[in-house]
Amino acid sequence: MKEKTGTEEADPAKDKENPVSEMADQAVKNWEQAVRNGMKLQQEAGKWWTSLLNQAASTQDWQKRVSNLTALGTGLMPATQKRAEEVLELLEKNTRTGTELVKKALDAAQTPVIADSQAKWMEVWTDSLGAARTNAEAAVQIGGKALDSWVEFVQKNSEVTQIRVPKTA
Repeated sequence: MKEKTGTEEADPAKDKENPVSEMADQAVKNWEQAVRNGMKLQQEAGKWWTSLLNQAASTQDWQKRVSNLTALGTGLMPATQKRAEEVLELLEKNTRTGTELVKKALDAAQTPVIADSQAKWMEVWTDSLGAARTNAEAAVQIGGKALDSWVEFVQKNSEVTQIRVPKTA
């Protein structure tokens, strides 16, 4: 066994950035941005409701505001449903991939010849890392699409969420 000394050279493989780590970092950043945007949307909704309830409005104004709110909800559902379907597809794919990896691992564990076993384990690890990379990429794509959907939704409905106060000039 080799003892550690203070003069050991750094492992060049450790100096390289891990692509899976980079994708995971990007996914975390996208998630944080989505959370911030969600919080901002909630704050705006709270302001809108407060303003709505504080204003004395006619029945027509209330009906218009409720119909605008209904339109907002109706527009939000398809985008949310699309992202949920993408997540479910990813989960189904991960289930199939995980099952195949378990089968390969069991086969590798039961292989009596060492050389064959090592080759099969290398295939299991290579496939596992490939699956992790694919999952990270898919998560980043789904997060990016979700953010794009939110931005599009907010831009499309910004006139609905803005409160128009009559000018008293």
